[in-house]
Amino acid sequence: MNIEVKIGMLILWVLYTVGLTVGAIIGIKYGLFRNPFKDKWGRWKDDVSRKEQIIWNFFIITGGILLANILAPFFFNLWKN
Repeated sequence: MNIEVKIGMLILWVLYTVGLTVGAIIGIKYGLFRNPFKDKWGRWKDDVSRKEQIIWNFFIITGGILLANILAPFFFNLWKN
């Protein structure tokens, strides 16, 4: 890949990341999506059991790791010749 393609891909990657971040902030601010077991300040609600907390955190962490494993090869192979 030549340098122009790499620069273009970097610009698109930055714009995509900024768009996701802004979208997430708007979604959280207006309550479009949230953890149903937490209040708006991120504290666990009183009526949530410890088992529900563990299960919910497991899904969040597993989803993040899965997403990172799916996307990492794409981004790290992007810069190889």
